[in-house]
Amino acid sequence: MSDQKNTAQQHLLQILRNEDIFQGFSNQTLEQLVQQVKYSRFHAQQHILKQQQIVQDIYILLSGTLQIGWLQNNGELIVNDYIRRQSVFNFVAVLQQKPLNYDYFAATHVEVAIISGTTFLAGLQRDPQALWNVVQSLSRRMYLMFEHNRYLRTATLEQRIARHLIRLYEQYGCRQEIPLKLSQHEFAELFNISRQTLNKHLQQFVQTQVIAWNYGQIVILDLDRLRRMSELDA
Repeated sequence: MSDQKNTAQQHLLQILRNEDIFQGFSNQTLEQLVQQVKYSRFHAQQHILKQQQIVQDIYILLSGTLQIGWLQNNGELIVNDYIRRQSVFNFVAVLQQKPLNYDYFAATHVEVAIISGTTFLAGLQRDPQALWNVVQSLSRRMYLMFEHNRYLRTATLEQRIARHLIRLYEQYGCRQEIPLKLSQHEFAELFNISRQTLNKHLQQFVQTQVIAWNYGQIVILDLDRLRRMSELDA
């Protein structure tokens, strides 16, 4: 049991050292955070965090895929995105002490690490370098958000679909076959369009052998062409 715990802690330490908001912390602070960590497992379709919930602790995705969106009163989930990369997924809300903007569901079997927000904030106050790294991280995220908003306003639907396929490809470790089954209805929700409109555009990707889409399984056949399709016109 002790060996299993040590392995889990080493895995978490590796994730934290690769996560920009933790890179300014000393090894002593990181180990303190890991010693206090709690682990939770969730089954597919299980609700992890709720919109408008105020969460004091930091949640880190260790394995599995998150489904992010807005749960409607009728029980329907409007999907906004999927997260696969091992990373913090509620950091901004914790830092701002504001309610969450999204509902977080487990799209597959999911494991998360929960780090004490109080210990994290105390570490920031002790370590100026850690605080500076967080400021830099937030600045980068804001810059990327502005760039993403500009892209959404100027890109065609075909370009947006291509870009999202590339993002899924990169999140799953650059595997040609994306191991996440998505119905066309679920994929269409990401772009706020009908399934019929999505299918019309997907046929162009399939017929030109850029991707294969079989029973919700996506296979990238021509990544270079997909990247060119995602680029904004000069």
